Amino acid sequence: MVENGNRMAILRHNNGLLQKDIAKILNVKENTYSKWEKCSNDIPLEKINVLANYYDVNLDYLLGISNKIEHSEKLKIDYKKICERLLELRKENHLTQAKLSDKIGFFQTTYSSFETGARCPTTHKLLYIVNFYNASMDYVVGRTDRKKIYKSIHLN
Repeated sequence: MVENGNRMAILRHNNGLLQKDIAKILNVKENTYSKWEKCSNDIPLEKINVLANYYDVNLDYLLGISNKIEHSEKLKIDYKKICERLLELRKENHLTQAKLSDKIGFFQTTYSSFETGARCPTTHKLLYIVNFYNASMDYVVGRTDRKKIYKSIHLN
């Protein structure tokens, strides 16, 4: 797996951009973007989505889940779909929230809040979940309706 920060840096360099250019596109401070690129801070889902749209790549590619660039059918994250698809994946795998939470190291109340929509998972937490299911981030967040399965990725 390519660290998502490394993939972000590669795409930025390949497009002849500086960190300050991307920070401006994302409407954040340059040092904030720099931390995201170094993987020292979790990049918000909305910001990673803006980057994927800017570079015209899928989230799976940008986050290092896949090495294949696919152009997304939808450019927005569908927060309602996140809830629906997390529930769908859990049920397809015949897991209770308690059992899944134990396997991925989350509190059950935390995971439950993702399925109910009370809270949106962070990018890092969603990466743990899609890694557990070997699923596509683009599918889980509603950017595509094509369910894809990948090999497991390693998370820090």
